[in-house]
Amino acid sequence: MTLALLPTPLVEAPRLATALGVASLLVKRDDLTGFAVAGNKARQLAPILTEAQTRAQADGGDIEKLFWAHEGRQAHKWPHYFDVYERLFDTYRGGFELPDGTLRPLKFLEIGVSHGGSLQLWRKYFGPDAIIFGVDIDPRCDAVDDANLCVRIGSQDDPEFLHRVVEEMGGVDVILDDGSHIAKHQRASFDILFPWLTEGGLYVVEDVQTAYWRPWQGGYRRSGTFIEVAKSIVDDMHARYHASGSTRGFAENELFSTSFYDGIVAFEKELRQKSYHVSVGEPSF
Repeated sequence: MTLALLPTPLVEAPRLATALGVASLLVKRDDLTGFAVAGNKARQLAPILTEAQTRAQADGGDIEKLFWAHEGRQAHKWPHYFDVYERLFDTYRGGFELPDGTLRPLKFLEIGVSHGGSLQLWRKYFGPDAIIFGVDIDPRCDAVDDANLCVRIGSQDDPEFLHRVVEEMGGVDVILDDGSHIAKHQRASFDILFPWLTEGGLYVVEDVQTAYWRPWQGGYRRSGTFIEVAKSIVDDMHARYHASGSTRGFAENELFSTSFYDGIVAFEKELRQKSYHVSVGEPSF
């Protein structure tokens, strides 16, 4: 894996040389790394990348190993997500378990396709029988669509579009939102899709660190970011214990858990039992 195009070139800067009154001047173009950061930062990241690859080969999980060995379409991931993925997705690898204990093919939807490498990784991880769809607003992503990976072009906040996709899939069990990362889009996708999620399914929103960044409608404890929405959903889960009610009706009875990780929030959908408490045994005093 190449982190950056190094060494970066030295190029002549004749006009700057003339302005400075020198015969010749060379400028090192560290902006031409082919990477999102300049040369010095790329050089600092190189040993971190090597360490991560070595760790994956020694004791990494399956997703991590698949990522570092990937040679298909471009995939972009934060490496600290891999352990979270294993924890969240491992139970679905053999298929989706029905109430009677039998398994059927998993129905997996990823919001955000980009170059398509992530979808290829999920195909390798979940296996050939899984139904895997991706949606993206960028029409160029249609190039990823094939018999093995289904890509549909449309907006993640368009209810009619998303409904058509879920209908085509025959339902959806696991949703991974890696789309625009913009707060209003994350909220819209969640509110549209979670009610359609299969009971026993999982809704995952990643890169929620953008909730703290202004270009993504973020800011520390800014109202409306997905981090703040997820916090309010925890209150909604406990609506039966307070008088303020639930802003999302399904959360009180159909949301089994809300889990926070570094950059990821995950929601398990499952009908919850009626809550009550009992005492057993003899009192001690």
